[in-house]
Amino acid sequence: MKNNIFVIFYHKIIPRWGHSKAVSTFYFEMKILKKYFNVITLDDVYEYLTTDRQPDRPSVVISFDDGYLDNYVYAYPVLKKLGLKATIFPISSRILKKDIKRPTLEDYWNGKVSKSELHRPKTMAEANYEFLSKGESEDFLSVSELNSMKDVFDIQGHAKIHAKVFYSEEIIDFYDGKNGHWSNIYAYGNSNDFSSLEKPVLGYPLFPDRNNLSVRRGFLKKEVKDYIKSLDKSFFKKRNWKDILKKELEKNFSSFLNFETEEERKKRVENELIEAKKELESIIGQKVRYLSYPFGHYDDELVEISSHIYDASYTIEKDIIRKGQNLHKLPRIEIAKDFPAFISKIVKFSVR
Repeated sequence: MKNNIFVIFYHKIIPRWGHSKAVSTFYFEMKILKKYFNVITLDDVYEYLTTDRQPDRPSVVISFDDGYLDNYVYAYPVLKKLGLKATIFPISSRILKKDIKRPTLEDYWNGKVSKSELHRPKTMAEANYEFLSKGESEDFLSVSELNSMKDVFDIQGHAKIHAKVFYSEEIIDFYDGKNGHWSNIYAYGNSNDFSSLEKPVLGYPLFPDRNNLSVRRGFLKKEVKDYIKSLDKSFFKKRNWKDILKKELEKNFSSFLNFETEEERKKRVENELIEAKKELESIIGQKVRYLSYPFGHYDDELVEISSHIYDASYTIEKDIIRKGQNLHKLPRIEIAKDFPAFISKIVKFSVR
């Protein structure tokens, strides 16, 4: 193996194999990293990129996105037991503003709780939709839980909104009750905060979408919404209703979205990044230096704005850390739920 540095990331760790990484698999993966790699921090990466320091062994950073409760319940005890450090990028809005600590795997190991008393995680889509629908989700970390993990986890930024928005007027589909992203409830809203969310209506057009920070946002026009809401329920029983509706919308409307200006977008992004950084710093009482772009999406404008707020920013581009890389386009490698994929990626990026 070469003395490469790379950053890996997870989202959720769950009790048994299913929609995400099983804790037993995660434990085994961490034992492999501990044996064959230097497990380092993002500060180490930054020092490597900005000084003459060179790694003396293959090195890896372990990171987690979004700030789910299972990171505390399952991942934290494993990392602590193995003496490993990691980074967590919580979404500032999702952090539960509650003074609660729920049982962890360590409590189970010590005989304090049964397995059945440990948290049963939702999927990422379920947790985020619940937050948007109810204003909070207990599938995310509380303030107390996040702070209690600081002996293992370095806490960094993942913005505040973390939702996709529309950026192109190309109709790619229509909402039929089964499709669309969990964040459509935000995309169809009329504001940039969470004050005017709108659940999708049968027939609402779906457009290309990306992380709200990485594009100039387009809002679905009220007149288009009203037109679709006026359609009789019988219309949607037609076999080809989507084709008919697309033709009708193209005939009746010259455009479907109201776009913010470039200046409005720039101000919105700056405000969110600064606000999220300040909010997280006030919660943890520490400086937040690094950003993980939500969904990994970025563009030149976001990179430029981020460079004035954070010391470095991370994408989800699959590569090793290299001298001379743009500090605000640094790569991270997502680890899938199955063990063979983990081994494949670890080997691949160790010899690249």
